[in-house]
Amino acid sequence: MKVRVLLDLLKIELSKIEPPEYANWEALLIISHFLNLPPLKVYLYKEEFLERDLVEKIWSVLEERKTGKPLPYLLGIVYFFGRPFYIEEGVLIPRAETEILISSFLEFNIREGPILELGTGSGVIGITLLLENPRLKILGVEISSKAIKLTQRNAQFHKVEKRLFLIKGDWFSPLKEGELFSAIISNPPYLSEKEWETLDLSVKNFEPKEALVAGKEGTEYQEELLRKAPLFLKKDGFLFFEMGYNQDQRIEFLLKKYRWNFKFYQDLRGYQRVVVAWKT
Repeated sequence: MKVRVLLDLLKIELSKIEPPEYANWEALLIISHFLNLPPLKVYLYKEEFLERDLVEKIWSVLEERKTGKPLPYLLGIVYFFGRPFYIEEGVLIPRAETEILISSFLEFNIREGPILELGTGSGVIGITLLLENPRLKILGVEISSKAIKLTQRNAQFHKVEKRLFLIKGDWFSPLKEGELFSAIISNPPYLSEKEWETLDLSVKNFEPKEALVAGKEGTEYQEELLRKAPLFLKKDGFLFFEMGYNQDQRIEFLLKKYRWNFKFYQDLRGYQRVVVAWKT
């Protein structure tokens, strides 16, 4: 079977469970994974023939994907900021919206660290920043042992392990107060308990609840960031964090309550998604 034929078949089948634009992308991801190619290079091999056993392997991934299991867990790979990262069940899958967190950080041109990341997950945020700026050093705090091991694996894969230091712990708890960091960055849990109940089953059944749900309000972690970050930031330091699509009013209230200057960044759908905050 030719690559282009299989690509079209995958798109048709995946369109039964998700919007066409996602189906197109996932079809490319599946084929690129088995051909060991970057996704967009698949188009250069459209006329290539695939052996039957390879087609069967690809089709088996499709069948499992149709059960609702997220594709990154099936392939063990997720793309973030144009780069591949290892991912495993039990660790949150990075979302495209989180790339805005990276872009906002880069816009502020923070040349030196150290930088503190709270909740490293798979490590995509910290590792991406280290790749974008070879002068940075990052300290990451993560409560999940599995996530720490995965972050270490990703750091070694991208050859930044000498500039990434990891501590097991719950947010600020393992740290001593002091003017230590040029910036703090985080993609915290920001769903409320009520929102969790309405999530798609592909999320609820497979991804870790503790990485998604903050509590009753959904903004508990952001408030802790705004309250405690000044105890750890250097003078003129910055705080970067992500928030839910419907949290802008609550977050703005908290920013003013704790006397931060701030700037919001929107996602592609026009929702306020990322906050940069600083003291004067």
